[in-house]
Amino acid sequence: MRLAVLGSGSAGNALVVESEGRRLLVDAGFAGGTIERKLRQLGEEARRLDGVLLTHEHDDHRRGADVLARRHGLPVYATAGTLAGAGLSEAAAAAARVVRSGEPFEVADWFRVEAFRLPHDAREPVGFVIEDGRGARLGLAYDLGSRSRLAWGRMRDLDALVIEANHDLQMLRAGPYPWHLKQRVASRHGHLSNRDAARGVAELACDRLRLVVLYHLSRTNNEPALAAQAVGAELDACGAGVELVVTRQDCSTPWIELEPHGQLSLAL
Repeated sequence: MRLAVLGSGSAGNALVVESEGRRLLVDAGFAGGTIERKLRQLGEEARRLDGVLLTHEHDDHRRGADVLARRHGLPVYATAGTLAGAGLSEAAAAAARVVRSGEPFEVADWFRVEAFRLPHDAREPVGFVIEDGRGARLGLAYDLGSRSRLAWGRMRDLDALVIEANHDLQMLRAGPYPWHLKQRVASRHGHLSNRDAARGVAELACDRLRLVVLYHLSRTNNEPALAAQAVGAELDACGAGVELVVTRQDCSTPWIELEPHGQLSLAL
């Protein structure tokens, strides 16, 4: 399995997972043409995708989903609540597949995906655990305001974790957001802080975990160095030998090659 983040932040989120010639796009928070261009820069084509997974219906996660689904005949996988708010055309909605928390499903006869509910202010938001046919396991948990027992119970025994580190609490409190928006971001159904992300990563650290990707950083209320410092300190404290990657809004990561049970390399 390998993965690459096309970009992450409040202006758009998307990542692609590839294994043995099968490809999944997780969220489509940029315009369809932008996603196509970003995929080409990675040596991929949108027409070769096997499906689009949506975590929830907010624009920065679903913006390009309809265009990609119609243009390339891609099925969209999402909960009923997400599909109801995703703005899909009639054709794309008819081809969509309804996902339910706790009910695993297969994509392209190779990926086994399980969705789990997340605490966020959306209609029916979920995270995912994606396991390929070789046993590599990737967990994705972002756009959540707090660490839930359900989510952390699902994300055990991972090779890689993509987790939100949205804001530094001090920057949020002192920043320019109006008070009601600060309350929303910091609420149990808002976004995960650096501190909570660090604690959450420490709870999931195991001998198998080799990659942590910090996702959905706020450009107003966070700094990559602050997020890396908070999570890195927790990983050091528990003695976990984990590669830490901090994503950005305006650029993609390279492909990160991930093998089950602990091998990792970055295709720079």
